[in-house]
Amino acid sequence: MDILAEYLESAKSAALEAGNLVRSHLKDAHKITNKSPCDFVTEVDRLSENFLRKYLLERYPDHLFFGEEEVSSFPASEEAALSGLPENRYIWVIDPIDGTTNFIRGIPQYAICVGLVFGQEVVAGVVYDIAADKLYYSMKGSDSFCNGRRIHVSDTSSVSTSIVVTSFPASDMQIRRKVLDGLSSLGMDFMSLRIWNCASLAAVSIAEGCTDIYVEAGIHLWDFSAASIIVRNAGGCFSDLRGNPWNRHQKDVLCANRNLHEQALEMLSSVI
Repeated sequence: MDILAEYLESAKSAALEAGNLVRSHLKDAHKITNKSPCDFVTEVDRLSENFLRKYLLERYPDHLFFGEEEVSSFPASEEAALSGLPENRYIWVIDPIDGTTNFIRGIPQYAICVGLVFGQEVVAGVVYDIAADKLYYSMKGSDSFCNGRRIHVSDTSSVSTSIVVTSFPASDMQIRRKVLDGLSSLGMDFMSLRIWNCASLAAVSIAEGCTDIYVEAGIHLWDFSAASIIVRNAGGCFSDLRGNPWNRHQKDVLCANRNLHEQALEMLSSVI
């Protein structure tokens, strides 16, 4: 088996097992901690991350691990942690529960994200939609799949007939204001809007062709790395809000099918 294919299979198994762990605690009375007024972590986030770290690093002890809860607890900033990552090692980039607020409130939009980064490239990615039991995955040089079925972005060609997905930033209220202002100025230009507050599921909905444009500001490496390769290998474009490709320091996301990406960039240029 090709080494990347092996890593992808391990990531798929890890995500499924972590998803089962999260599902088993869904109805618990959670111990909730505030990272910020609108951003939360539970004991289940930590259980999931600890499981994923153990699962992956026991199999690949020479790899590195970059998990949301571990990094969030560092005394140094996230940017400092990112700057310290080497270029010549495989790094597992993990969100143990993307959509923690949804998970806490029983809204069925939360996921496990397992991305594998080498240098300046995501080489494999898995997103497990726990509530829907849908496993999305891809790797470098491959197509993208959901539960074994090949997926592809939509062929929607006009912003006016597109479904747009976004979220409200949880930790930066200035960016939230910009999002609200942007919706006010651009909201009449597209057909429909979804606000999910689960970055990975928003992105894979583009890959699956269910939605057409996903835009979000003020998020983190673990929110979108795994989904980025799934979008690209499903025929989509994945960039920041100025059209630059994925990078470790990225803080915002625009993904769409190839018909809409440039149109969306032009629209956003008036509000960013």
